[in-house]
Amino acid sequence: QDERPMEEAFRGDTEEGKDVLGITLTRRHEDDDLYDDTPVSSLTQLSMLFKREAVNIQRDLSVVATRMGVAVIMGILFGVIFYKIGETDASEPKNLQSQFGAALSILLIGMFNTAEPALIAFPYERPVFLREYSTNHYGVIPYFLSRLTLEAVVTAVQILIFSVISYYMIGFRCSYIMLFAITFVLAMASTAQAVIVGCSVEDTKVAQETLPLILVPQMLFAGFFVTPNLIPLWIRWAQYLCSLTYAIRLLLVEEFTDCGSEAANDSCKALQERSDADPDETWWYWLILMAIFVVCRLLAMVILKQKATKFY
Repeated sequence: QDERPMEEAFRGDTEEGKDVLGITLTRRHEDDDLYDDTPVSSLTQLSMLFKREAVNIQRDLSVVATRMGVAVIMGILFGVIFYKIGETDASEPKNLQSQFGAALSILLIGMFNTAEPALIAFPYERPVFLREYSTNHYGVIPYFLSRLTLEAVVTAVQILIFSVISYYMIGFRCSYIMLFAITFVLAMASTAQAVIVGCSVEDTKVAQETLPLILVPQMLFAGFFVTPNLIPLWIRWAQYLCSLTYAIRLLLVEEFTDCGSEAANDSCKALQERSDADPDETWWYWLILMAIFVVCRLLAMVILKQKATKFY
């Protein structure tokens, strides 16, 4: 029987790195070379978090499959409703309006289907993040980058499925690459805006309730329901904060620059002017969309870090 005082029995003197019961010591000692106090690099954190996110996707394949299934169904639905509308004569006002409606609908679906999952992801995983961040498992930047990487991959596949089906059924005039690029960049910018809200709230139900505040104003300022010039001046400035504003302008330039006949080209040009879509400023629209994505992601990261710091 070991009659030593308890404080001596549990020093770990019986075996290197273990106590008298054979349990490995995990406490860190300043003068002990048995423990590695070297900080884990950000690259290692990112690699491990990326692997965990990939495993989570494999575990929840039903969720991913559902998103892809919805993309297929929505692509077919919109393709049937707007079937070959892109090949009709744009000089007819009803045809031109329908073509504009088809273009806007593609962008809206790309935005709606990707913004909500990103919005609720952060409140849902908040307890895990707070626990692991408080114990220095990883930093905010690797956590954000790992989530962003896989989120971008899943979003790209979802947009690809939906856009391929709708593109050929509707008969858009623009190249498919441009349609996919515009829809994908819009989706990423919209998810970035949604992530800000997701990082600001603690409950998934509250996050879902705030979703209309992100999406509905974008629809109103897009130029389909009301011409931007008719919106009251004191609130018109808000359109420049909406990612959909720049995405629809890009698609208007790509889709309605060459509409066939002279009469159709005049109608398409008038549509571009009503929506403030300038072919000479497409680079500016791309730049703003990317800026919205970067700024919103950085702001969301700052918000999440502040909330985690205050929590602990």
